Amino acid sequence: MSRLQSFRPARWALAFSVLLPAAVHAASTPATGAQRPGTTMQRPSTTISNATRSAGGGGSGSGQGGNRQYTNSTMVGEAIITSDLQTRRLIVVTDDETNENIRNIIQTLDKPKPQVLINVVFVQVTHDKGVDLGSEAIFNGTIAIKNEPRGLATTKFGLADALNDPTQFGAFYRILSQDVNATLRALASVSKTEILSRPSVLTRNNQQATIMVGQSVPIITNSRVSDQTNTTINTVQYQDIGIILRVTPFITQEGLVEMIVSPEISSLSATTVPISNTVSSPVIDKRSADTVVVTPSDKTIVIGGLISTQTTDRDSKVPLLGDIPILGYAFKRKQKADVKTELLIFLTPHVIRSPDEMNAVTVQERGKLDLSPKAFEQHELERMIGKP
Repeated sequence: MSRLQSFRPARWALAFSVLLPAAVHAASTPATGAQRPGTTMQRPSTTISNATRSAGGGGSGSGQGGNRQYTNSTMVGEAIITSDLQTRRLIVVTDDETNENIRNIIQTLDKPKPQVLINVVFVQVTHDKGVDLGSEAIFNGTIAIKNEPRGLATTKFGLADALNDPTQFGAFYRILSQDVNATLRALASVSKTEILSRPSVLTRNNQQATIMVGQSVPIITNSRVSDQTNTTINTVQYQDIGIILRVTPFITQEGLVEMIVSPEISSLSATTVPISNTVSSPVIDKRSADTVVVTPSDKTIVIGGLISTQTTDRDSKVPLLGDIPILGYAFKRKQKADVKTELLIFLTPHVIRSPDEMNAVTVQERGKLDLSPKAFEQHELERMIGKP
């Protein structure tokens, strides 16, 4: 006895691609005949005739495909399987036993794929301590020798230039007279920079995801002068600057998460490099990693780190005179810098297998907001992103 059954899987394309080729529109096969008295019914090999038609811009018209022979060693029976593209249903005509097997196959395959929420944390601390102390002078006057000729004596350590530079700071003192011009500078600086960035992205298993929070900055890569108009022509290339996260997760059979991950945080620095006589391009500070890691779900791991110490100690002085104790500071400049940097990149994957887990993760991520609840009223947040 044949049975007509209609299935409507949530994602029938996945189940359908297993039962029939993806381009199949309809498949028909005679149902298994009734068993004759006194004989044992032999289940022959199943023959499926494919009728194909074009789909979605791939062409027009229809054609008759060839027959495929399937050995009936593991099948229960035969079935007629047809797809309805309008209602997204599979229509199966078969006996009860085969119908139950097909139902189990579709229910097994027609499940949502698990998703992965990846949290990446950049933690960077930079401590800079420096000292700049020195003096320089210019003497322009007569020398007490025969005929009393005028002479010029000077020390140059860049202090007068620093005084005229609006980006330079410190304590300056200048002595001005007809014959003497002296500049003294004293500066002790301590700076501390903290960078804490936490990009997150949700993606399906075995699918690449990218999140970028920043700017596309035009960078001049080439500069030339036109022969016809005698004007400068610059070649500009846009580059993404900011927080960039690229990740592709794979969930293994053991429940581990394998990830191809490339986190990056970049910014424009104050340093520039000359491209031509009139054009300079900024230097980009970048902190990034490119790696493949395997970790259990909800476990935090370190995927990159940097601990560096840079010490600079420079003395510019007049020989012999700069070595005199105390008095020698009138003939030298002492510069000292001590920079320490610590950078760590943390990564935490969260496997989400059901809608209930998705709701729990959403509430947890929303609870980490700090500025939004202070800037917006509760009803405004609920109207924009819903209730927790």
